Amino acid sequence: GILGQGSFKIHSGRTSSSGPHHEAIAESEIQATRRISGDIKHVSEDITGRARKDMAEEGKLMSLDEEEMLEDIESNREGRRQREEEDEGADPRFVPCREEGLSDAEVEVLVREWGRNELAEKVVPKWLIVFRLLSGPMPMMLWVALVIEGIIGNYADMGILLGIQLINTAISFYETTKAADAVAALKASLKPKATCKRNNEWEDIDAVNLVPGDLVLLGAGSAVPADCFVNEGEIEVDQSAMTGESLPVKFHRGEVAMLGATVTRGEVEGTVQETGRRTVFGKTAAMLQAVDD
Repeated sequence: GILGQGSFKIHSGRTSSSGPHHEAIAESEIQATRRISGDIKHVSEDITGRARKDMAEEGKLMSLDEEEMLEDIESNREGRRQREEEDEGADPRFVPCREEGLSDAEVEVLVREWGRNELAEKVVPKWLIVFRLLSGPMPMMLWVALVIEGIIGNYADMGILLGIQLINTAISFYETTKAADAVAALKASLKPKATCKRNNEWEDIDAVNLVPGDLVLLGAGSAVPADCFVNEGEIEVDQSAMTGESLPVKFHRGEVAMLGATVTRGEVEGTVQETGRRTVFGKTAAMLQAVDD
């Protein structure tokens, strides 16, 4: 019993003497655990922060892409709306020429079908000019006087009147034909040029060689070589010679600029609609000739 009690005391003494040591170890383990937990928490927060930052940047990029996409959609929509507004005023016959223009084979066929881009000129025969000069009011009075002088036998005065008649006719005939020849020479020297695209190449040609469907360039300072549709864009045209308008007129896609007008501002591509006598200018000239006849 004494040994038992002593051993108990010794055991109890060891227990009591080792207690603070175990508490220190436990405390250090707790602190180490707390430090590890803090490190894990810090690393977790760091990873979470980076993930949020990456997600934010990705969302920002996505929002930028979406904004650009929306801007493109809006731009296309606005262009489509503008195109529809322009097409409302366009001629229903408007069909723009293809980008490469006509080929030589197509031009040959169209020339045979529609003819050259020139107005038909009414050529008066020279014998008809002489007849008109001898059959006017004043010449008829001289003819009557000639007949009267011949009837009464006054042949000297008859010869004088005949000479006056012939000299007057010759001078008038010379002046008339000379003026016509001068106008023809002026027209030949002032043949209008047109910038036309054929076989996918731009070239300057005589406007008389244009055919319906040709792709032409309408620029500031140039004359409209035929009745032409405006393919795209806008130009200002002075057409006072045909309509009497004092200010230039704006032409948009699908509208027709008339032969004889002058482009004052802008530059666009156009498609030839009508040529020669089928143009507005040609039809007007034909009507005036019909009235004169």
